[in-house]
Amino acid sequence: MDKGNIMAGKTVVVFSCAHVDPSVSNERFNWLGEFLYDLKPDYVVDLGDGADMRSLNTFDTRYPEAIVSQSYEADIEHYNDAQERIRWKFRHHRRKRPAYIGFEGNHENRIKKAIKHDPRLEGSKYGISFDHLQTNRWFDEYHEYENSAPAIADYDGVSYAHFFSSGNFGSAMSGMHHANALLAHRHHSSTCGHSHKRDLKFKDASHPNGVIGLVAGCYKGAAEGWAGQANKEWWSGIVVKREVEDGMYDPEFVSQSRLKAMYGQT
Repeated sequence: MDKGNIMAGKTVVVFSCAHVDPSVSNERFNWLGEFLYDLKPDYVVDLGDGADMRSLNTFDTRYPEAIVSQSYEADIEHYNDAQERIRWKFRHHRRKRPAYIGFEGNHENRIKKAIKHDPRLEGSKYGISFDHLQTNRWFDEYHEYENSAPAIADYDGVSYAHFFSSGNFGSAMSGMHHANALLAHRHHSSTCGHSHKRDLKFKDASHPNGVIGLVAGCYKGAAEGWAGQANKEWWSGIVVKREVEDGMYDPEFVSQSRLKAMYGQT
């Protein structure tokens, strides 16, 4: 897909941090697929961390009880199943589908880190490989990490990235006023995920038509045992952007619980 051919005034769906995990049902991707089929957006932006890749989580190596059920094969198969569920209805009914744009998040990047740590693990048939995520199959455009950090790509005047760095050391921008910080640092409409929280900031009459900072929450299917009270601060759902033009748009937050109410019985 040629980014230059994406015209103004489009409808866009954005989500992030689905953290597909074999221990959690993929049913929520059926709901998302149904919603996309009904809405028929022009393109869909997946901001990354779609594959949790728990089997490559180095934090669990000290706790055998946390890794006993982990499986690289199951991680990969569950991720690809989720991607199929999102797209299935368009293919089944042979209807025109939206364009799909994807970003590598730090959880997908675990595959590359594991190979860098031990190159003997690499192998498309019997080892581990980033190709197992089948990004060329699922996405019209996929943005992998650049210089050890999430890629930034612009569409219709909006910059997208899994996260935006806050300084020279590449740490993820975050904080209580995350969306405002995006605008203060970038002076450009910017949308990211990563934090699992949602935030929105408008700055009208600038750049020259105004700019919007958006943090898109997550699309997780379950709470995380390691996160404690932070689970309550996370928002799970998707964001619909309507009339996207020169970085401006009308945003709508659609919660996962709302999607379940709409499509959970279908």
